[in-house]
Amino acid sequence: MRADNAVLWPPKKEDIYLKINNTHKRKKKKSGARQVLLLLLALLAAALLDSRYRIVTTQYSLSYADLPQSFDGLKLVQISDLHMTSFGKDNGHLLSSVAAQAPDVILLTGDFLNGSKTPTDGAQAAALQPFFEKLAAIAPCYYVTGNNEWASTEMKFLPAVLKETGVTYLKNSGVLFEQNGESIVLAGVDDPNGPADQLRPDALCQKLAARYPGKFKLLLAHRNDFPAKYPALPVDLVVCGHAHGGIVRLPGLGGLFGSGYRLLPAYDAGLYHSGSYDMIVSRGLGNGKKSIPRLFNEPELVAITLHTK
Repeated sequence: MRADNAVLWPPKKEDIYLKINNTHKRKKKKSGARQVLLLLLALLAAALLDSRYRIVTTQYSLSYADLPQSFDGLKLVQISDLHMTSFGKDNGHLLSSVAAQAPDVILLTGDFLNGSKTPTDGAQAAALQPFFEKLAAIAPCYYVTGNNEWASTEMKFLPAVLKETGVTYLKNSGVLFEQNGESIVLAGVDDPNGPADQLRPDALCQKLAARYPGKFKLLLAHRNDFPAKYPALPVDLVVCGHAHGGIVRLPGLGGLFGSGYRLLPAYDAGLYHSGSYDMIVSRGLGNGKKSIPRLFNEPELVAITLHTK
C-alpha cells in the first residue's frame, strides 16, 4: 500500500511540464513587477529633475488705501533663495523669466549664496556679479541678506559687489522710491544671523513709521516667521522666503519640512494676512547644499502688482 504523501518516481511527463510552466509564469510575473517598479522610479526621477529646474511665476494683485495714485499698477518681481543655482547658461533662463514680467522694481530676499565653513574668498559673490549686473539692467534692484550670506565668509565681499552692480543693499534701512512726485518706502532688514547689534524688524518699522508717517511701506526680509514674532507692524506688505516652500510639497497639505526639518510648517509659501499687514512667502529657486532635494516644488518667481484702493 502506498502512503498518501509518497512521491512517485519517475514523475509523469505532464507533471514535469506543469511544474516548468508554473515556474515560468512566476518568473514572468516577477519580471513584469520589476519593470513597472523601474518605470515608476524613472518617472519619479524625471519629475524630480523637472521640478528642480522649471521656473514658475506666481502672480499676486494687492490693493492698498495708502498707495499713491502714481504707483497704481506698480509691478514687483521677487527673487529668493537662489543658492548659487544656475538656470541655463549665465542664468539666461532666469533672467528671461524676470524680464518677461516687465517689472518696475526687483526685490531680492536673501540666500543667493551658500553657507560655507571653508573660506571662499569672495568667489561666490564674484560668480554672481554678472547676474546682478544683468538683473539691474532690467529694473532697480533691492537686496536683503539671508542666513546663508552670514553663514559664509562672503559678507566681506558681497556689499561691494552689490554696490558695483547697482543693486541697493537695504541694511536695516529704508529708502524712498519716487515716481511722478510721489513716493513709497522700500525697507529691508538683515537676517538674524547677521550682526548682534542690528535693528530688530519691529524697531526698524517703528523708526520708519515715525520718519515717513502715512506712506505706503514695503519691507524686504528673509525669514518667514513674521506673523508669529511680529503680529503687528506699521507696514503694508512684507516679502520674504527662507522656507523653500517646505522642500517637498504634498497635495492638499503644502510644504512637508520647515526649518530644522520640522513637519508641516506654518508660512511655507503664499500670501498671509497678519493683523496689520500682508506677507508673501516665496518658495524660492534653489536649495541648500546639504538639504534634501525639492520634490513637486518648482522653483518660483513671485510677481506682485500693486493697486490703489
